[in-house]
Amino acid sequence: MALKDRLKDAAPDAAQPAFTCPHYEAPPGEKRCRHFIANGSCARPDVFMCVEWLKANGQQVPAAPEPTTPEVVPDDTPRDLFCHPLPDPPKPAPSAAKPAVAAAAPKPEPAPEPPLVRNVTDEEIESFKALGVEVCVATEAMGNIWIVPEYTGADRREITVQHAATLTAICAAFPGAKVVQYEKAKPEPPVEPAS
Repeated sequence: MALKDRLKDAAPDAAQPAFTCPHYEAPPGEKRCRHFIANGSCARPDVFMCVEWLKANGQQVPAAPEPTTPEVVPDDTPRDLFCHPLPDPPKPAPSAAKPAVAAAAPKPEPAPEPPLVRNVTDEEIESFKALGVEVCVATEAMGNIWIVPEYTGADRREITVQHAATLTAICAAFPGAKVVQYEKAKPEPPVEPAS
């Protein structure tokens, strides 16, 4: 006996047979489910056998699985990508060779490397002098400093290009060194010889 004949006998008065499968879908004009495969299999990945075929052939229909509730995990528990609690991190084994140190001192950060300083050649110094320009360098710590070809004696902070090159070489020799103050030395009065 065919499946359609059995279903016809089961519900003769009904216009449509009573299907209990929640996934039953019949194409228009047909009674067979679109997921039905020969020999009672189902094409859906979550169902192995056709529920209606099992009923029609006197087989036991598997019970629908009950929905499971996810395990409730406290919010402060660290979780992986699938919301499973992470295991506790392994504790380090105590070392017998070294006594435990109360607190490790933080490592000091390395000092920044001094900028690369290029030596100024004698030709470059002579070229600057030949230009006859005066350059004002504005600094936050010392104010304006004038780089001049020769000292003018004006009431301002001046330094020749040769002396600026010398200071740069000195600061480069001592990593982290920098000029923090710039003052003209006041000439000392001449010492009179004792008579």
